[in-house]
Amino acid sequence: MKPLRSTFAAVCAWAWLALAALNLADVAFRGRDKASLVAAAVLLLTSGIAYVLGLRPKAFADAEAVTVVNPLRTTRSPWSSVTKIDGTRTLTVHHEKGETHSWAVQASPRAQRKAERAKPDPRLPEAVAAELAGRTPVTFAIEHLTAQRGPGQGPTTTTWSPLALTTLLAPLTLLIAALFT
Repeated sequence: MKPLRSTFAAVCAWAWLALAALNLADVAFRGRDKASLVAAAVLLLTSGIAYVLGLRPKAFADAEAVTVVNPLRTTRSPWSSVTKIDGTRTLTVHHEKGETHSWAVQASPRAQRKAERAKPDPRLPEAVAAELAGRTPVTFAIEHLTAQRGPGQGPTTTTWSPLALTTLLAPLTLLIAALFT
């Protein structure tokens, strides 16, 4: 199953990473002083933030579990531990250890109001138009994830992402070192 993620956040993150790569190349070509080191550290730190906030968050499911990947942590909930999947503003997976909110699947209050006021599209067959009229990204995700339900067994696990932490902490350490040397 294709992961559910924010297209806008991914496009913004890729745009920033491209811009940062060009700037890093310029700093590497021209810079040889402390200001260049600070600039490179800031570019690396903001690139880490772009990865963690724009590219990493997603939600997906298979026959075994629902997985919610947030900026720093990943929660995998086998279907036997999932009590329900719901949400109005964010996708929320309820499980035996509590609940997990997805950063990737969200609907603004404006999108919710627009979906509530939406009229069925007269160009579509009546059954399809009625089904699509009140959908938000969150309601779509709930339907999509629930359709994958299977016999998965086991406890819910939440793990920290070493890669996400490294992409933030390494440039931050470099920035602090560059500023105080």
